[in-house]
Amino acid sequence: MATWHVRDHLSGWFARHKRGVFIAVGAVAVFVIAVQLLYPSGVALPLTRLNGQWVAFQTHTQLAGKVQTYFEAAKVTLRAGDKSATVPLSNLGASANVDVITGRLTEYPLWQRLIPGTIALKLTDVRAIDVYFATDKLKEASEALAKQLSHGSENAGLAITDGKLVATPAKLGYEVSSQAIVTFLGNAQFAIGTSELTMSAKKIVAARTSSDIAAVRAQAETAIGRKITITGPDNHTFTPDSATIASWLVIAETPTGELVLSIDDGKVVAYVATVNDKLKVDAGTTNVDIRDGQEVGRTIGTEGRSVAGDELVAALKKATMEGGETQLTARMVATAPTVLYSTGYSATQQGLQAYADFLARTKNMHIRIQQLDGAGWSASARADESIPSGSTYKLYVALVLFDKMDKGEIHWEDPMLDTTVAGCFERMTVASTNPCAESWIAQFGRQYINDFIHARGFSGGTSFTTGSANQTTASDLSRFMTGLNSGTLVGGAHRARLLDSLGRHPYRYGIPTGSKGVVHDKVGFLWDYVHDTAIVQHPRGTYIMTIMTKGQSYGAIAAATREIERIMYP
Repeated sequence: MATWHVRDHLSGWFARHKRGVFIAVGAVAVFVIAVQLLYPSGVALPLTRLNGQWVAFQTHTQLAGKVQTYFEAAKVTLRAGDKSATVPLSNLGASANVDVITGRLTEYPLWQRLIPGTIALKLTDVRAIDVYFATDKLKEASEALAKQLSHGSENAGLAITDGKLVATPAKLGYEVSSQAIVTFLGNAQFAIGTSELTMSAKKIVAARTSSDIAAVRAQAETAIGRKITITGPDNHTFTPDSATIASWLVIAETPTGELVLSIDDGKVVAYVATVNDKLKVDAGTTNVDIRDGQEVGRTIGTEGRSVAGDELVAALKKATMEGGETQLTARMVATAPTVLYSTGYSATQQGLQAYADFLARTKNMHIRIQQLDGAGWSASARADESIPSGSTYKLYVALVLFDKMDKGEIHWEDPMLDTTVAGCFERMTVASTNPCAESWIAQFGRQYINDFIHARGFSGGTSFTTGSANQTTASDLSRFMTGLNSGTLVGGAHRARLLDSLGRHPYRYGIPTGSKGVVHDKVGFLWDYVHDTAIVQHPRGTYIMTIMTKGQSYGAIAAATREIERIMYP
């Protein structure tokens, strides 16, 4: 009876206030929809995560920087058969679809905005990296992976361990084709971090079984039983025991599959080295002082003496395999002093050029440096060699864009892709994503861009029509930065906008990290190429520098920058 009374009371209250309840609920729903409609596009929603990390309210540029950072660190571990290989994802010829990934983080279509509460229900956590591949680079990387993952079968054999003959069973081999890897990787999904992928491999069966390996055993036992004595200066003697002699032996296979006993040269050489350690007299050290690539001083060290190693190795091999003469003599020979080089670079233009030559020779760097004031020093090495440009090509695209604007053909507020020309310029120069730049290349035409930049003094080493990637040189990038700094290449509002972009992008780990000055720079990263070109306003002078690398890092560029500034501004 009490339950019916409460139910009747609530029903009566709702009947009296039904209109107010509906109005209140409707008002809340309208307010929530209004908030959802006003939520800015291109901004991550409140409950959005990237690789498990909250990225709520972050802009396209911020998200693009995080995505690119994750991509640069991403690796792939590929397993096939009983082997695996781990490589950076970028070394496979992959580039991140940054705009696609950021789109997943910011996607909030109109139909969802019109449903109350979806802003709090849209739980997005992007943990995969969407990529596209450069065909030639993927094929090249797949050929290397195929070699790492493939190996032949192993026939049954004999191993000599601790002075004993031990049978080893036959083992399977595996074969993986580069084309299979290309197809597999082209269809694979890649995670942030390290992607663990497994593909099938063709099995290769061994040809020889354990019953075929008994013929050389007696010969090996005879060799292990030899009694060999080595006599050195001052009646020093050495007698290798049976376990030591056994360690020198290997059982090899002839082209016809027959097992034969042979000597492991490396093991005998190692034993002779232990004899030499007891008998040798160390040579001194010749110190050579190198400054700016030239020898400026030398101190000669004393001679030493050591065992005639090749001679003793040959005698030990013969005694072990053939018997006969087993009383051997360790003959001593003179040894030359060790040469120690001390290298340094003076605070001169000669020292600057010597250091640039060193970077090009030992670090695979292409470099050009030019002081714009003060002593006006300059240095370069491999600066005119044309290599893949990475994102530095976007500087040349910006140059053509500014010309089109000056002619009235393009305006900042014009719509482009899912934004405007101004928005695309921001993505291209600050976030350094590719879709906008590639759209402009398609609009202007690759040959048109070539003709335009070549007419303005850039070399044929800069090209948009060569190979699978745009090309440029360190000299051309420095020429661009020099003209940007002086206003002779890009002036007025265009110059100010581009300098602003080059001063606030998120990829400041190279020249900006190594320099003591204010840096406006453009980086480029593609596959294993890492570049940086910059205008540097050092406290003691302004200079232009471009460093293009293959197989290096932004840390290496920063280290080179610190040494260059030490030389130029001691």
